[in-house]
Amino acid sequence: MGVPMVNSCCFCATLHTGTLIIGYLYSVWALLELAVYCLLVTLAPLGKNGTVSTHKLALFIVAAVVSGTHLISSVLLVVAAYKKMPSLTLPWTIVTGIITCLFFLMSFTGLSLILQDEGEMLEVEIAIVSMYFARACISVYCIAVVHSRHKQIMYDEDERRFQHSGRLYAGVKTDDHAI
Repeated sequence: MGVPMVNSCCFCATLHTGTLIIGYLYSVWALLELAVYCLLVTLAPLGKNGTVSTHKLALFIVAAVVSGTHLISSVLLVVAAYKKMPSLTLPWTIVTGIITCLFFLMSFTGLSLILQDEGEMLEVEIAIVSMYFARACISVYCIAVVHSRHKQIMYDEDERRFQHSGRLYAGVKTDDHAI
């Protein structure tokens, strides 16, 4: 089973335009996340006494590294869309696929915890879990669009290579042979 193929992005844009939009939006989003996590690394690990919480520090550093990786792969996606280089779409697809799996895992885990808990902030927790689930679903669609563009570029390259190979295609005559 593979990634489903789509013919257009959001039923109105070409795959090329959709890939560019996805690349730009994910680049901006990853840059904002990276900035927030860098701020959290420098400010948030401090506890009430002024001590540094190593667990929070490690969490925010890992989140910043993931956001930085996602930023790099998103920039590569924009370059891939402009240069029509299908190999540069793969890092974004892999990184986003892994992050999407994590968001699905977090949303299902959060849902199970919400169903077991009767807390005061239940509405906030439901909103956060819903946001994670919506982001994961949107990412799945974006992966399908980028993967379809990847396949489209590969097909165009193969077709162009075949046309310029100097070979002429001659179909087999079936009426000469008794079938």
